[in-house]
Amino acid sequence: MHSPSRKKAIRAALELKLRRSKGTRLQDFFAELMTAIHGDKFLPIGSDYSRGDLKCDGLLLDPLTIFACYGPVNAGANATEAAMKTAISKVDTDFAGALRHWPKLKVWKFVHNYVEQLPAQIVQKILELCEQHSAIKIELFGKEQFENALFSLDAKAIEALVGDAATDEDFRALQPTVVLSVVESIMAAVDHRLVPDDTPVEVPRQKLHFNGLSAHSQDRIVKGMQNAVRVAKLVQDHQDPMLEGNLAGAFKAKYLDFKAQSLDPDDILFHLYEFAAGGGRTSAALDVSVWSLLAYLFEKCMIFEDKPVATRVA
Repeated sequence: MHSPSRKKAIRAALELKLRRSKGTRLQDFFAELMTAIHGDKFLPIGSDYSRGDLKCDGLLLDPLTIFACYGPVNAGANATEAAMKTAISKVDTDFAGALRHWPKLKVWKFVHNYVEQLPAQIVQKILELCEQHSAIKIELFGKEQFENALFSLDAKAIEALVGDAATDEDFRALQPTVVLSVVESIMAAVDHRLVPDDTPVEVPRQKLHFNGLSAHSQDRIVKGMQNAVRVAKLVQDHQDPMLEGNLAGAFKAKYLDFKAQSLDPDDILFHLYEFAAGGGRTSAALDVSVWSLLAYLFEKCMIFEDKPVATRVA
């Protein structure tokens, strides 16, 4: 049994994993999960680009189940009309192809990495297919199904799949050496002259709310805020007297870049997380350090808006 704190941490780690799992990375993650659950009854199917994959991104032998994976960039957030048409077309073509290549098909599942609400257009298309092919069980496999499958595994298997999820206890045990390692890796990889540091301002009480962050993202920031003062001291006491300004400037430049791409607030936050974490395997200590660093920068008002957009003067 997982404690409530552990379950919450695993859910957070899963959301991060799904946001990272675009394109074939979703297929790889899904194959690892299904293999952990079903063993050799699940067959991961690799794509031979000269022959195609027969519209099958994974196969479960009994009952014969074909999986089709779709991992849009940014977990489908801010999808354009063209991107939505592509997603709907993929549902259609993948199902038709599976029906053609696997005539004994019993179940077909459309696997996706949407972490917010699934677009109504995709649900509508799935319902249409269900009406047209009543002999075949047609289902969606998304965040909820990933979560249920993950919780059916033991702690070691879960860690292998989504990393060592940081609990509330981990957040209370911040490791300064890991924080400094994250900071030094970031500064080694950026141009320190990108954006000069501004004069710090007091963080507004409603900043978490008027920036449009989801409850999940707000929770991660709040968790990190308990360590913001410690992170500030580590940065201010560093042997490099320019570190605090350079670090804030580097993150502000990243934030402005992502904002200019019209990404939604959650996606900006997770891109900043990727920037800080380096894209590698996430440990509990690293997860805590990155969220604590982001919370420190959030409070310093170097990332995200310090006034409601509607009240800002052009």
